[in-house]
This record gives sequence, C-alpha cells and structure tokens, in this order.
Amino acid sequence: MTTGAEPDQSNADRTPVEQAILRLFLRKGELEWDEQHPLFDSGLTIPQMKVLFTAARPGGARPGFIAERSRMAPPNVTTVLDRLADRGLLYRAPDPDDGRATIVLLTEDGKRLVRAVAAASSERLRSSLERLDDAELEQLRTGLQALVREMDQIVRGPH
Repeated sequence: MTTGAEPDQSNADRTPVEQAILRLFLRKGELEWDEQHPLFDSGLTIPQMKVLFTAARPGGARPGFIAERSRMAPPNVTTVLDRLADRGLLYRAPDPDDGRATIVLLTEDGKRLVRAVAAASSERLRSSLERLDDAELEQLRTGLQALVREMDQIVRGPH
C-alpha cells in the first residue's frame, strides 16, 4: 500500500534497502517543505529553485548548462531565468570565456537565499545524525561510501 507522498510502485517490488532510501528522500522533502524552512518561505517553485541552485556554481553557469542540469527545455529555462531576474535573485552577464555567450550569476539576494536553504537543510540533517550512536554512524558512512562509489561508476561509465 502506498500513500499519496510515495511514487506509484508497490513496496513489495522494492528491496528493504530501496525502501529505506526512498523513505530517506521522502523525509528530506518533507523537512524542506516545513513552513519554517527558507525553501518553503521563498515562494519559489521547484523548477525555479533548481535553476537558482544550478546558477550558484562558482563562476555562474550558461543557460544551456542550466537547461541540461535541470532537465528543462531551453525556452522554459529562459522564462524561469526572466522570473528570477525580475525578483532580483540573478542576472545575466557576458561569458568571460566567450563574448557571444551569456553566463547566469546570482545577485547578493540570490546568494543569501541559496545559503539559507542549504544551511537549513544541513542543520536538519546534522540534527538527525546527532541522534545516532557511533556504531550507527560508522555503518551509515560505510554504506553511503559504497553507494556513492557504485553510483560514480554508473555516471562515469566503463573505463
């Protein structure tokens, strides 16, 4: 049986590890949409937040890169960029590496919002981790390192 917050796939089709990871992601999302979280209070949509976080890279990001990373069509990214610029959270500037291209950079308000969202998320994670004992923390660290290693192999592909 699934709840409205879970994807439409039976838990019986998932391994216990997959179920635990799914619950982790669902809980993380629930924490971020808490009314006390700056993400909730920002009034931004999920696509706008994706664009804002992608543009927060050191040196900014080109609109095409933002479209690729946020899995949005370039015209949709342009609309989101326009809305975020209108809110004073980012701006476009000539790309220093290619004067024909533009780069998207965060304003100070945009940087403050990204930092606040990241800090709130980190604090909630830290608070949860502090409740684990040393053995649980070591198991979690070991398991996460192995999972990330395997995911890296998938992303990089065979060598």
